[in-house]
Amino acid sequence: MKQTSLKRWFNSGAPGVWLSAGAVSIAVIMTIGLLAVIAVRGLGHFWPADVISAQYDVPGQESHVLVGELVQSEQVPRARLKAAGLPVPDRGPEFMTRDLFKVGNRDISPSDFNWVIGEWLKDPRKPAELMTLERREWGNFYGYLVNVKEDGKVVAQGEAAWPQLQARIERVQGISDQLDDLEKGEIGAINHGIERLRLRARKLELNGELDAAAQADMATERAEYDARYKDVESRLGALHAEYNRDSLTARDANGKEIEISIGKVVHAYQP
Repeated sequence: MKQTSLKRWFNSGAPGVWLSAGAVSIAVIMTIGLLAVIAVRGLGHFWPADVISAQYDVPGQESHVLVGELVQSEQVPRARLKAAGLPVPDRGPEFMTRDLFKVGNRDISPSDFNWVIGEWLKDPRKPAELMTLERREWGNFYGYLVNVKEDGKVVAQGEAAWPQLQARIERVQGISDQLDDLEKGEIGAINHGIERLRLRARKLELNGELDAAAQADMATERAEYDARYKDVESRLGALHAEYNRDSLTARDANGKEIEISIGKVVHAYQP
């Protein structure tokens, strides 16, 4: 009786249904797991890491300050580092730490990333006044805020500079939105109208209907588009002047100062 019931159950197709359901469940779980791994590992690249300031002492060389984001660490055989020409002592642990730092400041430094030896980093700190600027050009800037300027004149420095910087970045973002609206909206509409006018003229020409009256009508329309464009161009010029009005003076880890237009700054934050 039991054997008959089992045979009937197999013949009903129920095992296939359960196997299919199990396979689908496993596939869904694997897909979700894969997406989770991609999200965890991928989104980390877009999340700002802590910015570290440390003294970098290479044996036999002058010490200097290193500022940047720690991106990656790995253990490397001492012999390999020595073979690469680094002044590594013969005696010591078999492996040494090699760290990859994002040092940014591409407009004043030759490289955006630097490999350093972890054992040569001394006194790593996270100074509260150390700032990161996310810029539209030249990548991130790491350093210290000196002052904020308006039309070349200092309007804030010291502790008062940071809130001024944040307020002016927000102001620039608003102007940037207005510029986008003009360039993609009104100018786009004008260009579209001029192109339609050109195509209409070409159609009339091919049909032999481009007479003096049609040309006069299209010339009038083109003059209207030109007048609208000059008006928008004037507004764009005024907005660009406002966009480039403010700037900041920043100092890198080794004391070099640089002036940066706030219009090029997307975001500024401190640890």
